[in-house]
Amino acid sequence: MRLVVIVDDRSTNRTIFARLAVTLGTDIRVESFATPQEALDWFGTSPVPDLIITDYKMPRMDGAAFTARIRALDWGYDVPIVVVTAYEDRNYRISALDAGATDFLLSPVDHTEFLTRARNLLQLSWYQKRVRSRAVQLEEELISSRQAHDDLLRGSRDRLLQVIDTVPAMISATDIDGNYIFVNKFHESVLGGQSRTVDAASLTLDRQVLEGGVPTARYEETIVDRHGVTWSLLTSKIPFYDDANGKHYVLTTSLDITDRKKSEKELHSLAYYDQLTGLPNRSNLERHTQTLLLRGDDRPFAFFLLDLDRFKSVNDTQGHTVGDQLLRQVAVRLTSVLPRNCFVARLGGDEFAIVHDIRRMDDAGELAEQIIAIFARPFMLGDLAVNVGVSVGIALNSDPALTFETMLKRADLAMYRAKNEGRHRYTFFETAMEQAVSVAADLEQALRQAIESGAFTLHYQPEIDLASGLVTGVEALIRWVRPQGELVYPGHFLPLAEETGLIVPMTVWSLREACRQGAAWVREGIPIRMAVNLSGMLFRYHDVQQMVLDAITESGLDPGFLELELTETALIENPEKAGRQLVALQQMGVSVAIDDFGTGYASLVYLTTLPIHRLKIDAVFVREIDSSSSSQAIIKAIIALGNNLNIPVIAEGIEREDQLYWLKAQGCHQAQGFLFSRPVPPDQFRHLVRSGALSVSDGPTPSAERPSGK
Repeated sequence: MRLVVIVDDRSTNRTIFARLAVTLGTDIRVESFATPQEALDWFGTSPVPDLIITDYKMPRMDGAAFTARIRALDWGYDVPIVVVTAYEDRNYRISALDAGATDFLLSPVDHTEFLTRARNLLQLSWYQKRVRSRAVQLEEELISSRQAHDDLLRGSRDRLLQVIDTVPAMISATDIDGNYIFVNKFHESVLGGQSRTVDAASLTLDRQVLEGGVPTARYEETIVDRHGVTWSLLTSKIPFYDDANGKHYVLTTSLDITDRKKSEKELHSLAYYDQLTGLPNRSNLERHTQTLLLRGDDRPFAFFLLDLDRFKSVNDTQGHTVGDQLLRQVAVRLTSVLPRNCFVARLGGDEFAIVHDIRRMDDAGELAEQIIAIFARPFMLGDLAVNVGVSVGIALNSDPALTFETMLKRADLAMYRAKNEGRHRYTFFETAMEQAVSVAADLEQALRQAIESGAFTLHYQPEIDLASGLVTGVEALIRWVRPQGELVYPGHFLPLAEETGLIVPMTVWSLREACRQGAAWVREGIPIRMAVNLSGMLFRYHDVQQMVLDAITESGLDPGFLELELTETALIENPEKAGRQLVALQQMGVSVAIDDFGTGYASLVYLTTLPIHRLKIDAVFVREIDSSSSSQAIIKAIIALGNNLNIPVIAEGIEREDQLYWLKAQGCHQAQGFLFSRPVPPDQFRHLVRSGALSVSDGPTPSAERPSGK
């Protein structure tokens, strides 16, 4: 019976792997364990396994530690061990490789690959057991038992040769001149009927063994057989004395380890090369960069970090297969066009890195321009022409104390500066960039503490109906209250909140608080529409419909008084998911407005397919009414579009009377800005209404404001 041992802390995986394993043959026996320790305890009293399959990530003892424990056992040095790990777990694979893993399976496991690898490794295990058994038997007969050795020499030479001929290893005896005294059948099948060895290195070792009378340690070597095929061998040599003639010989035993070396090469490729492009991966790049940093001279080099511009759009619109083809073509262009001594690597995703020696800073700039020029021509993917740019960050080894991680971090900061400055350009690292990151890190930490302590408040800015002059709604705008009472405006922290994902809990809080305040005003006789900004990130990872339902249920706000403001980008990034949820929200009575309309990179198709109830002209166009004919044209086009689609249009950022008069003349429906009121706390807004400074309409009339036929 062949024994397969499966170790995985997930019962589902154990069941699947066990069912697959038993299909490998009628002589397969499977034992499964939930923890490595259970398996180790069982091994103490059980047969030696032929194959071990273990998960990497397990509590108490991971796959690498378990592999090391197996290798430390008397019988465990060559048992095939397959470690199951995720594709991106590169460090885990290296750790398992160092511990002695034979092979890997990527999770989720492909069943066909599982069966193929398991079958091959079981065959290898059988072969190794046979070789080991025969070799042990031979060594015991030839060396360990002197009596058996003498008996063989005196009268059992033929029997010894028969035993040797059955061993699947190359065995030969040579004299001091390299002449073969005997060779077994396996040796003859590999090298043919040679009368003497012609390998100079082997002859040198033979003389050392004969002169010193000491066996060699096992060593690896490669040979080419009589058919021109290369073999990898594990060889040992021992002195051999023939009592019959009193002569000394060298007994050479070579085990075939060609398959093992091939597996090791494949594992090395997995650990140090990107499987998609064939380029060196991050671990290989780190090793190369550290070598340059530690070479002990002053020769400068530049570290380039490349990030493709618009790659995500290609992936999203054309699919990941096309995206992978594009990445492979990028790798080919980089390696074929750039100088041959450039070290080009792929870090993952659409990020590449290049390391190159330079003489002066200008050399790095010239190479960066050459890199950018590579992307000037479209990439042809079959009949599809794809245009992508590249943003490049450059770090120089200006400090002898630099490490790979520091170089990567600096190049990354420079690359993001290049992206922020317009993309498809390069930027050198500057010390101020690190200072900015430190400031951002402090701000992020303060934001996290503010979220935990609830250090936010909402101010409300009126939205005015231009025909009646009445307040029809308010926009809820978040403010951060610092410990000293200072109000921090959203422009100082919202970009970082978007980048770090903190915008999600902030938006959830804002929605709940705005609904609570809106419900309170309705009860006080101030029926007014409440507009709340939603981040597009929410549609990616959260159930917005449920989140809104929870907020209005908790507050008691009539859904007809709630309006959600989204940017064009939020709709285009998640069109299907956002569309389904917006339709569901409309059916509940909630309205939707497009904020900053005209500033996004969007198709207008969504205006006819999604339930949009209001378009908000961005303040940047309003500010330029008197100075930019282009802004005037854009505003007119938006108002005309709204009229044609029966969607009300509201202009933001109105600060002067002339702006208001011009917008009225164009037929703009509603307005918002400092000219009417700054965003104010809820108590101040209530006072403005009670005092008559602001007049509120009788409440929103959703049926009148929503587009017909939608």
